[in-house]
Amino acid sequence: MQWRYISVRMAMGPMVPDGNFEYPWALMLLFGIPLVFYRKRGGTARAFSAISLISSVPEPGWFRRHGPDLLGGLFLATAVLGIANFRYSASWQGTELESRWIMMVQDLSGSMNRPAGGGGGKTLGDAALAGIRAFIDMREADDLIGLIAFSSYAKLISPPTFDKKVLKQKLGLLDRTSDSVIFRELTAGGATNASYATWLALCTFFMLLPEEHQLTFEEMDDFRYALLGTTLESVSIPEKLRRAEFGHGMAVVLFTDGRIEAGKSDADVRKGLPNFVNVIKLMRKLGIKFYLIALNRDVHPDVRSALEERPDGEGAGRIFYMPRGFSPEKIAEVYEKIHRMEKNRLLVRFYKKQKATRGIFALAAAILLAAYGFLTVSPGFRRV
Repeated sequence: MQWRYISVRMAMGPMVPDGNFEYPWALMLLFGIPLVFYRKRGGTARAFSAISLISSVPEPGWFRRHGPDLLGGLFLATAVLGIANFRYSASWQGTELESRWIMMVQDLSGSMNRPAGGGGGKTLGDAALAGIRAFIDMREADDLIGLIAFSSYAKLISPPTFDKKVLKQKLGLLDRTSDSVIFRELTAGGATNASYATWLALCTFFMLLPEEHQLTFEEMDDFRYALLGTTLESVSIPEKLRRAEFGHGMAVVLFTDGRIEAGKSDADVRKGLPNFVNVIKLMRKLGIKFYLIALNRDVHPDVRSALEERPDGEGAGRIFYMPRGFSPEKIAEVYEKIHRMEKNRLLVRFYKKQKATRGIFALAAAILLAAYGFLTVSPGFRRV
């Protein structure tokens, strides 16, 4: 299911285009049926009394004379058709709600612990997590939602799941009140490695593809290496991803208060960090939407140019700049906008199912065989 336009791709197996026989050679047996009932007429001449001396005997009816042969012939014909097995495809139309794959990527660096404003003692991290919880509640039950947290490095907190309860439990590990090991490790980092976090989100999507479209470890490593360093004019897509028609209905939502850099320095290359602009161009080419929620308005011009929508509609997504007077209400409004932009559409789909006639002909053959056997043993039809 094309991949269920990112809804579920329906695997129906091989389909018969219009209709054909599974074993067409079996139809040749039909020509042998007349031979089965052929009887050689004639024989030795015998003397008999004059016809005038024999009392008048009524002629047997047509069915009594030919009924058993007719049923026998029909039995053999249906048996042959059952062996040949005519197959056809039944088609029908249905509708289903589009499913979305969404990765929530949350900045958990130490700077997220500063006050959010608006009173109540909430931090920026508290407001961001509250926004994610509200966003999860807005989404449809068939949406796959995953969670990544990052600071100096990125960590997959929850693979994409349909279970909102499990997802919120994982989200609780990022809450400062939980004092979890993950929270302590990530908040100790001072950097904002958004590029690697976004790349990790893409890799998570790649791992959800059918096995024949998944990249091997070596292919994935080569792919990441190609995104390092200088900004590329055009990003090449591996053939496996192109054949999978990958990307439709997928989105990455990244929340950060750090400065968004392109990441193309020699130091970044030595660390193996992809150029953020190249990652965004990759998402744009794959058709994956990217929503950046930036508390710090200092976004590198190259990142802004690659990300924001263009007149030709080829932008990868959108940047949401938070106002200086930030409040939890503002972040809730942003997540509401993203929810509307990633609205699930009602899809019309055409389904096909292969059907066979072998069972019908087998049942008919059994009934005809039973009728033929009954007539052949009945006194009124028995041949003398």
